Amino acid sequence: MKVLLLDTAFAAAPIYDALVAADYEVWVMGNRPQDLLAQRARGRWIEQDYSDAVAVETKVLAGGFARVIPGCTDVSITTCAHLSVMQGHMDAGDINTAISDKARFREISARIGMRAPRVVKPEALPAAGRLICKPVDAFSGRGISVFEASEPGALRRALDIASAASPSGRSVIETFVEGQLYSCSGFLERGHLVDTFYVIEGSSANPFAVDTSYVTDEVSPTYRAELEKSLETLAAELKLADGLLHTQFILAEDGAYVVEVSRRCPGDLYSLLIEFSTGYPYAARYASYFVGGRMAASPGSRRHILRHTVTSGADSVYGGLKLDRSLPTHSFFPLLSMGQRLLARQGNRAGILFCEAPDRQELIKMYRRFIERQAYRVD
Repeated sequence: MKVLLLDTAFAAAPIYDALVAADYEVWVMGNRPQDLLAQRARGRWIEQDYSDAVAVETKVLAGGFARVIPGCTDVSITTCAHLSVMQGHMDAGDINTAISDKARFREISARIGMRAPRVVKPEALPAAGRLICKPVDAFSGRGISVFEASEPGALRRALDIASAASPSGRSVIETFVEGQLYSCSGFLERGHLVDTFYVIEGSSANPFAVDTSYVTDEVSPTYRAELEKSLETLAAELKLADGLLHTQFILAEDGAYVVEVSRRCPGDLYSLLIEFSTGYPYAARYASYFVGGRMAASPGSRRHILRHTVTSGADSVYGGLKLDRSLPTHSFFPLLSMGQRLLARQGNRAGILFCEAPDRQELIKMYRRFIERQAYRVD
C-alpha cells in the first residue's frame, strides 16, 4: 500500500520507521529539505507546505496514495481530517476542531460533566483567586499566563499576551487548578479506552512547556477510572473514530482535571518514551488506525526511563552538552549543531535525552535533578 506521512520532522521518525517496517511504501511531505525524514526518504519526499489542504489533496489524488497519516503536529492532523481519502478512517474536520480549539473543548467538557477547569468570562472580573489565560489555537505553552483575578490591569495584559500568540487572536480564561501535570495516552477501540499509559510531566525551563517526563503508576486506580470513564463519555458524545486519544490533566487533591485532549501522536519523541519504558510499540499502534490495520500489542519488560528536552536558561551559542557523570544515559537525539544559537526558556532545543535509572526511587531522584536543572550544563 502506498501511504503518505504528513510530517518530515524528527519527532515523526518512529512513525515512519514503523510504517517502513510493516512493508508500506512510505512517502513523506513537508517544506523543509533539511528535516530528518526529507533526507531519509530521499526520492519519496514531496516538498509541500502541508498546511495548504487543497494543495495536499491535489498531490494525494495525483500520487495515488491509499492513506495519509498525520505526524506529530496539530497542522498535520487538521489537514488529514479534511482529505477525501481519509474520510471514514479518522475524525472529520469539525470533530478535530471541536477537540483542538480550547474554547470549544471547554464547552464540550462542561456539557458532559467532565472534571476540568471552568471558563471565566471577562465581565466576571475582578474576583478572588488566580486565573489562567490561553490562546485557543496555539501550542507548546505559547501565549499562556497566570494572573491574579483581583489585580487591576492583569486581565488586559493576559489577553494581549494570548492574542499575540494566537493565529485567530482568540483566547480563553479558565480557573487555575493547582497540582501536578500528567498525561494519559490510550487507544480507543469501539468507544472503550485500552492500553493506557500514564506519564508525569514536568517543566524546568518554561512553566507552560513540558521538558521532563517518565512513565508512572502513581495515579490512584480511583482517579484513573474516573478519568478514563469521562474520556469514553467524550468519545461517545463526539463519535470519535478508533485510534489514539492523548490527554493532559492536572492531578489535584480531589481528582484529575482534564486540560486538553489530542488525537495526534505527541511530539519530542514521546512515543519512544513509552516504547523504551514498557516495550510497547506506541508509534506502530498509532499509525495502524490510519492505514486500516489493527495491531495487537502488549507491554514488555518495564524499565525506568526519563525523557528530557535539553535547553538553556539563557541565550547562548551551543558548544556541547556536559552531563553529570553519574547520569546513566540511554540515548541522545541532537537537534542543534555546535555554533548555533541556543535560546532561553525553550526558545529552541539542543536535543532530546533519555536516561535510565536502576529503580523507581532513583528515577524520581533523577527527575528532580532535571527539574531543578542540576543534571547538566550546555556551553
